[in-house]
Amino acid sequence: MGLFDFDDGRDARRTIGIRDKQILYRNAKGRCQNPGCKKKIDFDEMQVGHKTAWSRRGSSTLANSVCLCYRCNKLQGTDSWAVFMKKQGIETVESKAKAAKSEMKQRLSTLTLQQLKQLATKHKVRVSGYVEEGFFSSRRIGPSKADYVNELSGVVTAASLRPPAKRAATPTNKKTAGRSRRPK
Repeated sequence: MGLFDFDDGRDARRTIGIRDKQILYRNAKGRCQNPGCKKKIDFDEMQVGHKTAWSRRGSSTLANSVCLCYRCNKLQGTDSWAVFMKKQGIETVESKAKAAKSEMKQRLSTLTLQQLKQLATKHKVRVSGYVEEGFFSSRRIGPSKADYVNELSGVVTAASLRPPAKRAATPTNKKTAGRSRRPK
């Protein structure tokens, strides 16, 4: 073993096998999987792109692979799939979910600690604090507002943050205000 030889624990293959390549091509229906391109490509023209680049410790598996045309594979370079989509102005399901969770965290952070505790109870979310160890003693620290926000952001929906709808008051007639509504 030489001075610069090291094992990073990954498979040395940078691409998937022929069988996986056929499956990838079939699943892509013979088209580039870049939503901004969708070019029809032949099997022998197909480039296997990585969602997480091999150079950035991405694996050479079917789950981490995408069917791309030559142009899109070169455009992607070593960017992750999410970054590549973002550069093209294409929103992915993951980016939408991340944005929704971020928005929910913002909305939750406007609530008081008491309101967050009530939401946690309502949604059966258990938020725990931590134990602070001292040299001679230890003490339990309760969960912070940030702990509640982090735990609830993946569970709470926008609908559950709305205040309950108030029932509309029934209009009263001045003539019948003093009388009973029951028939006699």
